Amino acid sequence: MRETENDGARPQVRLNVLGGLAATVAGRPVDLGGLRQRSLLAALISAFPREVSADRLLEQVWHDAAEPSVSSLHFGVSKLRDRLEPDRRRGAASVIVRKGARYQLDLPANAIDAHRFAAQLEIAESACAAGDSGAGLSAYEAALAEWRGAPYTDVADADFVRPEIARLTALELRARKALVELRLGTGRVEAALADADALISAHPLDERVWELAALARYRAGQQSEALAALREIRRLLDTELGLEPGVRLRELETAILRHDESLLLGPAAVIAPASAPACPMPVPRTQFIGRATELDDVAGALHTARLVTLVGTGGVGKTRLAVEACRRLPRAHTEAEPGPWWVDLAPVESDALVAATVAAALQVRGASTPDRLADVVATRECILLLDNCEHVLDGVADVVHTLLARCPGVRIFATSREPLAVDGERVLEIPPLDEATAIDLFAARAAGVIEGWALDDRVREPVRRICADLDGIPLAVELAAAQLRMLSEQQIADGLADRFTLLAGGARTAPPRQRRLADTIDWSYRLLDPAEARLLRDIAVFAGSFDIDAAAAVHGAATPMAVLQPLTGLVRRSLLRVQPASSPRRYRMLHSIREFALAHCESDELERVRAAHRRCVLERSRAVADHLRDARSAQLMDALSADVAEHRSAIVSAFGAGEPEYVLRLAAALHWFWYRRGLIEEGIAAITGALAVTEPPWHGVDAATLSHALGGLGGLHYLSGDPRQGAAATGRATQVAVEAGDLDTVAWMRSWTTYMGAMVDPAPGAVAAAASAVAGARLDGRPWQLAEALMIGGMILRFANRPDAARAALREAVAVAERCGHRWSGASASWTLARCALEAGEDAEARTALRTMQTALELDGDVTSWLVMVQSAAALAAHSGRAADGARLLGAVRALGGRIGFLPEVMDPVDAAREAAAVRSALPATEFEAGLTAGATMARAEINDLVSAICAEPASGAGRELSSR
Repeated sequence: MRETENDGARPQVRLNVLGGLAATVAGRPVDLGGLRQRSLLAALISAFPREVSADRLLEQVWHDAAEPSVSSLHFGVSKLRDRLEPDRRRGAASVIVRKGARYQLDLPANAIDAHRFAAQLEIAESACAAGDSGAGLSAYEAALAEWRGAPYTDVADADFVRPEIARLTALELRARKALVELRLGTGRVEAALADADALISAHPLDERVWELAALARYRAGQQSEALAALREIRRLLDTELGLEPGVRLRELETAILRHDESLLLGPAAVIAPASAPACPMPVPRTQFIGRATELDDVAGALHTARLVTLVGTGGVGKTRLAVEACRRLPRAHTEAEPGPWWVDLAPVESDALVAATVAAALQVRGASTPDRLADVVATRECILLLDNCEHVLDGVADVVHTLLARCPGVRIFATSREPLAVDGERVLEIPPLDEATAIDLFAARAAGVIEGWALDDRVREPVRRICADLDGIPLAVELAAAQLRMLSEQQIADGLADRFTLLAGGARTAPPRQRRLADTIDWSYRLLDPAEARLLRDIAVFAGSFDIDAAAAVHGAATPMAVLQPLTGLVRRSLLRVQPASSPRRYRMLHSIREFALAHCESDELERVRAAHRRCVLERSRAVADHLRDARSAQLMDALSADVAEHRSAIVSAFGAGEPEYVLRLAAALHWFWYRRGLIEEGIAAITGALAVTEPPWHGVDAATLSHALGGLGGLHYLSGDPRQGAAATGRATQVAVEAGDLDTVAWMRSWTTYMGAMVDPAPGAVAAAASAVAGARLDGRPWQLAEALMIGGMILRFANRPDAARAALREAVAVAERCGHRWSGASASWTLARCALEAGEDAEARTALRTMQTALELDGDVTSWLVMVQSAAALAAHSGRAADGARLLGAVRALGGRIGFLPEVMDPVDAAREAAAVRSALPATEFEAGLTAGATMARAEINDLVSAICAEPASGAGRELSSR
């Protein structure tokens, strides 16, 4: 926005850059002042219509000042405003507006001669494209009437203005050549010849200019002069550049010598070399599948940037995407400049050969260096697609830098496994295909392998497994589909355990590195330096994502920063992907790359890395274990969730290495995480598996570790619906803790043993045992252990039908939990408070308790207790006249709980079953089943919204069903 609104009409300001900087106000010339003022105006004009930051202006205009300051800029802008608007009142709108820390010229585009010139040129080209030569001729003449001379001559030495000078100069040359062509085409030969001679003086090495001049001479009846002109350009090219004339000039010379009558008629642009390729791009032979978003991204990038690079791992489809994007570009080129031009750099073995390879693709002879190549194509307008750049990056970067700096009409589109690292590069990372698109690709290629192949229910699951196991890499998916000639879909899915043997035998016409999956990855592996290669092999031990600390740990580095450089190299070469928005940054390796790297490990190296991985996983888990019941639990639970794949891998590795004691140590650190996040079956399997193959009584670990692992096993058995086994495990944990003198664990485990025993066989002494456990926790336990003991004591008092005493214990549990940050025990106590309130008919208090429980569990991302809360909310819904909503919640609990092997009705067959029955009895059978079906499709966010609505304070009409909205 402007600083102020304009109070009246401003005098007309006109700015000129063609032939030097100049300005007029109301038709009168303005003195722009010294070089600094003129440079400031030039910077604003060159940026128009965009804004330019204050920092950028200081860098451009005050680059030679010892300490450029913003005050210098403000003063300069003020002086420039005074010169351009001498009569402007203070506070009135200005032609130079400030928007925060950015400046912009507030003028119509036609107030600047360079923009009028470009606009007329666009009109001319549109008219010619529509076949209106007369309108095109007039517009070209109008455009060139604006051209008073070289642009920005006053400040031409300034770096910031050189790209704009090059752009405008190229436009002027394009306009003048087009004008000569039009005049030749409309029979104005003398004018065309005069223009062509003028162009030769300004651009003596431009082959198209000489071609037009020779043609004009021939049409003027000067055959010998035309041939002399062609001999002169041949001499100049040989002397100055060491090049032969291009195909077009040679074709023209032959036509003149033959007295070809076609040279006397029609537009000049139709003279084209007979050998010019109709389509310089490779023609795809298979259907292009998916990638709509990527195609849009590429189109947008090519529209705004002169250098666009697609990067991604080998086989991800960069070349195919690039070719498809080029095929969809607007066909704005002429026969004089076909394109885009495809340059395959895969066979090039030396950086020194890149320029010559590009020149050969462009049919330019003898341009073996970037500078010579730039000399020849300086005036051309084309797009170059440089394909497979990763192995000759230095040579490509040199060519690209030179062409972009000296050839304003050239745009470059590149594919590479790493960026070119050239100024102005727009990098687009191409990800693997999503699962649905990968399946579509497999289906399309399979149909080409086997006549009549169809993706039906019989093959859908193995095809899904194939695409998921291959990470959606298009080349790998296509190689897998090709195996359908010999193997079934199920055999291919099972055979991916040996993927590098299976995925071989690609098309004979494919490049060698794309005929086998192993060769595709090896292409990248051979480009790594020794440090990068060793790190790749080390971090291949990670089953999922990892951070830089973990990478340093398995690599044996002294600090995380010691692996930053090789890690960066692996990311840059697309062998490792950065997980977006992760903090701290996490990295992930595709499955096929991981398998390749592990296959390149020596046996002792692999043993070392797996041992380091186990140590890393255990240390990271132990570091957070003591804080999973305090205020930091939410953040730490999320951190452990990110490492779940590593926990599983370390357990498998430990059993494989004959170290079951390791599993018990890891379980002692992770059991509470497993409990909260619903990893029930795998936790039970890990602990019982380790206990089964270790020697009692201590199973190879210290007492504290064993008691915590056994206590965790008890909790997991309880969640699985087996409180008897749970009580046995926690009872044994208590015994181990007693023998070790671990008093706080003794009190904690006794409370849990009492609770699970009461669920199996409510004994008269349960209340006293629970009270004893609370007393022990007060004396010897930690605050969180006291909170859990009070919570369990309150639950047992409720079992004993002592609701007032139960509520008192539960409220104290909530208070202790709030003080120590143990949200789970506070939430679980609130759950029982809600049940007490419902039994007493106090629905409002039940709603409050469940809201408290929901808030705490959502903060921690809890799964199991959250499902218990939802089950109880279903019962509250039935009590509140919203039974249909209650049925939906029950359906959601059964669907989500079934996926992790946890159902509240199995864990708590008395109260949870009673809650489900309350909902079921409030609805006809058909409505109850319909609610269950609807709830099974609900996401967690939807479930929370419904629970919140049920737990909200009742208002008028509160009994209406949310589901009826």
